[in-house]
Amino acid sequence: MKKIWILLLMTAAAAFVSAAEMKDLPYYDEEFPRTGNLESLEKFCKLDLVIPEGKKDFPTLIWLHGGGLSGGRKYVPKNLRTDEIAVAAVEYRLSGKGAECPDYIYDSAAAAAWVKKHIAEYGGDPAKIYIAGHSAGGYLTMMLALDKRYLGAFKADPGDFAGYFPVSGQATTHFRILAERKAKGIAVPDVMLDEYAPIQLARRNAPPITLLVGDPAVEWPSRVEENFLLAARLKRVYKNEKAECLSFPSFTHGSVVAPAIAVINEKILPKPKKKK
Repeated sequence: MKKIWILLLMTAAAAFVSAAEMKDLPYYDEEFPRTGNLESLEKFCKLDLVIPEGKKDFPTLIWLHGGGLSGGRKYVPKNLRTDEIAVAAVEYRLSGKGAECPDYIYDSAAAAAWVKKHIAEYGGDPAKIYIAGHSAGGYLTMMLALDKRYLGAFKADPGDFAGYFPVSGQATTHFRILAERKAKGIAVPDVMLDEYAPIQLARRNAPPITLLVGDPAVEWPSRVEENFLLAARLKRVYKNEKAECLSFPSFTHGSVVAPAIAVINEKILPKPKKKK
């Protein structure tokens, strides 16, 4: 617990030192396939790009916001080391507002493919792109990491990205997707494992993934346990040694973003080892 608070203090002191921001960049390039409501796509599918000034070959974090797939807006997470790390804060189409499953998953994939294609133009290293998100954004992060068809639609692959950091993401089929089906009169259980369940999509040779969750006593019910099950399937069943799940004592579904960002900073910008 002490280490978590030290990381939080260090990242807060270093964040937002010097960065340039470009807002509302459309990320569906002309050659990218488009699905679903195109009017909604044109309205929502944009990202804000924050670039560390005076730096070259910097890493980039793609950040997917939360909001239950039906709400929320793009934002740059607090205390991310934007003096050293670029961030692409992504807006995607929202369920009930001109979109339904899997539109928002394809949007997230399109944004990631756009960053992969264009980040070198801004001085970033295409080999150092990471994907992360909180809550619904964590769910989307899991889907991009584990199901190749979404990034594949934009001629990219999950393995093209250096790592994934889902923060308190749902590892079963997302509750909003179940709600969409119920609204159409389709009978569904409260918990479901199908093609939209990250646990069901666990596979061999998945890219590096660090699942970040709060305290099971105060987190979203069963969220921590779902994430540990997904990590166990990846690591123990499919032998993915770069899969792990970290739980932070006393942190809730909302507050867990703070220690998660501290870990992301540390993973992306590891300190050089001291010489003996």
